[in-house]
Amino acid sequence: MLRGLAILSVILLHINIRIPFSETLIGNALPASIYKIIFWSGYYGVCVFFVISGFLITTTALSKWGTLPKLRVLGFYSMRFARIIPLLVVLLLVLSILHLSGIKEFVINPERVTLSRTIIAALTFHLNWLEIKVGYLPGSWDILWSLSIEEVFYLFFPLLCILCKNERNFVILISVFLFISPFARTTWYSGNELGDHNHFAYLDAISIGCIAALVNKRIKFSIPILNVVGVVGWAFFTLVIVFRKWVSLMGLSNIGLNVTLLAIGTALILIWMQKRFIDGHKTAPKYTKSLCFLGRNSYEIYLSHMFVVFILVRVYHALNLFGEWQWILYFLVVIFSGIIGNLISRFFSNPINLFLRERFNHFSISKS
Repeated sequence: MLRGLAILSVILLHINIRIPFSETLIGNALPASIYKIIFWSGYYGVCVFFVISGFLITTTALSKWGTLPKLRVLGFYSMRFARIIPLLVVLLLVLSILHLSGIKEFVINPERVTLSRTIIAALTFHLNWLEIKVGYLPGSWDILWSLSIEEVFYLFFPLLCILCKNERNFVILISVFLFISPFARTTWYSGNELGDHNHFAYLDAISIGCIAALVNKRIKFSIPILNVVGVVGWAFFTLVIVFRKWVSLMGLSNIGLNVTLLAIGTALILIWMQKRFIDGHKTAPKYTKSLCFLGRNSYEIYLSHMFVVFILVRVYHALNLFGEWQWILYFLVVIFSGIIGNLISRFFSNPINLFLRERFNHFSISKS
């Protein structure tokens, strides 16, 4: 559900940038604060993704190996490769073809950077640093900045798990990012609007997700305490997302603690949800089904939704539509993004993920 909310916020942001919803009657009548919550929360959506990612990766590692120090490096890397690389390679191939075909939404400005340099940056997970240097890339390329941050963290994740020798030391080590990341978000590359896309800027969010997974696995909560965890989590989450003006007035945004606070809130919600719905064997409310559908395919939707945005925005302009037609545009972009993401997941990502994992496991067994 949280991943569904996050990817929905990203989609709405990317449509609104190109066709502002403020041109509709309701959009124009919405208070500025409400408008920002609905259509300008994509940044916070990505921050939520970082926390969930850390939580899921650590939970998976604990389920597979029991404890983090027993994690097998090659096994971990093979899982990440099988999940991330195949779709990324296909995406880069498609984007390269569209760039070479001269389709403007996908063309990289050759005066800033070459296609080959951009592909190398994407495949070696430093496209975020490339953008800091050369500026924004076209939308479908730009979204890879967050993937770069995640995957570099996971490059070192198994090594840290083993070197720390126990989970307590691991928690102590990655907790350092709670102090480094706010500073990296607000101070590094001052004056560069993409400066907060550096690798260190969001490691606190991923680390908090990792710590939350360990807390969830190792600590038992009574029902009253678990309810307090949920309430505090939703309170922090709501404070940053809904009452962002107050957060700014308190000075938390200026020192980067708004993201840290959101990450802590998200982590507490994850613990509460895990123990209440999954460990407690309770069914999620029916009204969350649509969000859960988006969340299950969030990686595929994230990498592919800009194609939907660009195509439908082109159609919207070609038909000379405006005003209330935006309702249909926004609805179709969300729906088609979800459908295409699901198709990619069902017929490509999941099958090739399973195939590669089986091959890696077979190779590992044969070698041993």
